[in-house]
Amino acid sequence: MVDKKVLEYSESLKKLGIENEILEHPSSKNIDEVVTSLGLTRSNSAATLIMKTDSEFVAIIRRDDCKLDNKKVKKILGIENLRIATAEEFTKLTGLQPGAATYYSPSIKKTLIDKKVLEKEYIVGGSGSFSYSIKHRTKDLIKIPGNVIVEIAEKSLITSGVKYSGKKRVLSGIRATGRLHLGNYLGAVKGMLELQDNPEYETLYMVADVHTITTPFDVKELRRNRREVIIDYLAVGLDPEKSIIFQQSEVNEHIELAFYFSSVTTIARMQHLPTYKEKVKQYPTHNTMALLNYPILMASDILIYKAGLVPVGIDQEPHLEVAREIARKMNQTYGTDFPEPKRFATKGEYIPSLKGEGKMSKSVERSFINLSDDLETIRKKIRSVQTETIASGKAFDKASGVNTLFELLRIFTHSEGNRDSVFFKLHQKYMKDRSFQFIELKDTLTDVIYKELRPFQEKRKKIESDQSYVDKVIKEGAEKARVIASQTVKDVRKKMGLL
Repeated sequence: MVDKKVLEYSESLKKLGIENEILEHPSSKNIDEVVTSLGLTRSNSAATLIMKTDSEFVAIIRRDDCKLDNKKVKKILGIENLRIATAEEFTKLTGLQPGAATYYSPSIKKTLIDKKVLEKEYIVGGSGSFSYSIKHRTKDLIKIPGNVIVEIAEKSLITSGVKYSGKKRVLSGIRATGRLHLGNYLGAVKGMLELQDNPEYETLYMVADVHTITTPFDVKELRRNRREVIIDYLAVGLDPEKSIIFQQSEVNEHIELAFYFSSVTTIARMQHLPTYKEKVKQYPTHNTMALLNYPILMASDILIYKAGLVPVGIDQEPHLEVAREIARKMNQTYGTDFPEPKRFATKGEYIPSLKGEGKMSKSVERSFINLSDDLETIRKKIRSVQTETIASGKAFDKASGVNTLFELLRIFTHSEGNRDSVFFKLHQKYMKDRSFQFIELKDTLTDVIYKELRPFQEKRKKIESDQSYVDKVIKEGAEKARVIASQTVKDVRKKMGLL
């Protein structure tokens, strides 16, 4: 059944003489997902922007494949100030959720309609709901009270959303809090390698050393760790000829753009993020502005390269939503063309902590195995996993160290349905044999992990012996990243009136 408010809005348009059709689609705030589900493109849909001028609010209708020219709007209206309405102002004016604007709202007395909207015979626009859109003839828009037809937008190549032209740009980064561990390798790096070798993608891989200083850190360790991560990247197979590999702090434009982004982001929005609240609990005496602004810097990392895809875990989705909000606000307010980045799931695995709870993490002591750990170090760490509290032969306890051991063994040795795998045989033995010896499981796991890591460690030693090569990779990676980043920042400065 169609939403009551949508039906009421449809009827209000008909009373104005605007015949229309209600189109249902999967609920989404993402315009690309909506138009794709309807078999359309951005050129077939239009957005309504609610803007605040010197003295009033106006509605601006522009096609979704175009960007607004704020200077032209100011000149036409004879005003000095123009900004997008805040979420609170929008809801108060329209009675709708932000992002669900309709073409016509009785509370708005003036509506500017860009001429490019009228180039299409039919157009699709907002209905006040994220599950429905309204389709009607573009020529009927002139029946909206207080409308003015103007030239205030130009076509823009927008790479966000479901469909891309050319290569899809991907950015991924790992904090410089220590060498890569098994969780990084299986959960992220394997996916990074897969993308690097796929000709459809343009890949940028970053060492997030600036993000590292948002929580307590040691200067000497940071200086060492950020270089060690670069060496680990190279040792696992990331190729500077195929990917841009760089250190975040070497590209100062990240910090500059983050500050510009902070001008469209409220303190309240940052304070309500669950990730921020968790970090404050973890570091109660280190609640800094850097920590609060972490998601803004992350948005800058992504958007400065116009990356539409970000291979991160589901736990980072709140930060990606902030990046999408910032992209929308910058595009609407200043006419930029930032994509709205989406989380991109690779074939990485969730790697459990050796402590039996949560995931393997460098920030949790004794929870991880470094890729550089030797055989005896791995054996010591695996043997320290607690198993004595689990009675032999009982069902798999998903919160236990036993589960962690078997899960790691499954990842390294088992394919679905393979009854001959080491994992299957040992698990069956565990389930049936009340005299099961956990030392057999632990030492078997130690051997298979070391076998996997040995080639990496051998390659790493060769790279470590050639520090001039590492220096060259860091220098050239920064230069390549800076070419893209500096152009983005230059464009933003122009759009914001700073150039």
